[in-house]
Amino acid sequence: MPTFKGRRPPGKKRPGGGGQGRPGGKPGGRPGGRPGGKPGGKPGGKPMGKGGSKKFAKKKRPVKKKVIKKPAIPNIENTGMEALYLKDLMVAEELVVVVLRSGEEILGFVRYYDKDVVSIGPADDSPKMLLPKDSIRYIYEAEDALAKAGDEEDDE
Repeated sequence: MPTFKGRRPPGKKRPGGGGQGRPGGKPGGRPGGRPGGKPGGKPGGKPMGKGGSKKFAKKKRPVKKKVIKKPAIPNIENTGMEALYLKDLMVAEELVVVVLRSGEEILGFVRYYDKDVVSIGPADDSPKMLLPKDSIRYIYEAEDALAKAGDEEDDE
């Protein structure tokens, strides 16, 4: 049988009974508590103050601070807005102007797009061009440019 130091196995009762009013209790014991012991103190036989026995003292674990991660800065690839815009241009077959980093402008339709490239079918029926996105400065719809050009001609 195992030996228990300082505590009883669950379900075992003390020989001789319980506290006051129970068989085997000592007269003058605390009401509702364990028989005997020192007078005063907290209910349950625990001594008052911090000077309790160190044998059964509960060790406190250090409290870990929760690290709050800041959300990453939204990237064009993460938001999906670039792909949505290119898809809308492709499905609607909008005429667009692609401005390259070299300053050259290409007028055409978006035929295909990928993570790294955009395929443009030029409006003058020349062969399709596969342009890396790194070489593109920006893309805008040609109708906007044609409307501005038309307004400038009307003003003259």
